[in-house]
Amino acid sequence: MTLVACDEVDSDIVANYGKENTTPEDTTGGADTTEIRIRKVLLEDFTGHTCPNCPRAATAIKTLEDLYGEKVVAMALHVSATFAQPQPPTYTADYRTNEGTDIDDFFGVSAAGLPKGMVNRLLIQGSRIIPYQSWGSEIGNIINAPMEAWIGMNNSYDAAQNKVTTNLKIDFETAINDEIKLCVFLVQDSIISPQKDLDSPGGKNLNYVHMHMLRKGLTSAFGETIISNPTANTPEISKTYSLVLTQDQVPEHCKIIAYIYKASNYEVIQAQEKHIK
Repeated sequence: MTLVACDEVDSDIVANYGKENTTPEDTTGGADTTEIRIRKVLLEDFTGHTCPNCPRAATAIKTLEDLYGEKVVAMALHVSATFAQPQPPTYTADYRTNEGTDIDDFFGVSAAGLPKGMVNRLLIQGSRIIPYQSWGSEIGNIINAPMEAWIGMNNSYDAAQNKVTTNLKIDFETAINDEIKLCVFLVQDSIISPQKDLDSPGGKNLNYVHMHMLRKGLTSAFGETIISNPTANTPEISKTYSLVLTQDQVPEHCKIIAYIYKASNYEVIQAQEKHIK
């Protein structure tokens, strides 16, 4: 295995990056009462707790959320032995997932060095892998493009069973000549755990607040086919998924992320996220 070092950064970071101090316009709870349909962009952040520059990418996400609000749907995938494997005694947690590993292995993101990511998995100058410094410009290029489809989401939580159920409704706004696949994941905010950080004293932050962390798939890494060659006249597609949470998946901090993409080139055409409580 070739070990690839992190990209160097040299400016200050917000130590405890978090979303709690922001007030997005969308109601991210259960049922939609006033649904405003907009195009949303999926930002996949490939990261790990032993990547000392990855906190800078988290700060970039926070900046983009402040700028675009609910139009940006972010997911942090902790990946690879190089960046996310436990390293006792400090970095004892293992936040890797089977789904995140499959996605990383397929696209080869961590092999290119972290922090890096993908914006709607678009090919940009021949590569889907984008350094975090370019996320803002690439999102800006597509954020106001016409919406091709909408994902409605209604989440419910059963406290007795510690189970979340998400009901999705996919509605196409235009014809798409491709097979369309759907992915659904559980993500979690506000996980306090050590993180290497070149901008923190001693090069680490023992109380770092991890956000948008991929925790589990309600589908496989690359999802399931829901339709081929939809049009604006295609009837609304309904899908339901359920997941029993583990003890460390705190429901108050968990969200469901769903996105649909073209099977031929993996391009994401719409994304959605909502809290489970």
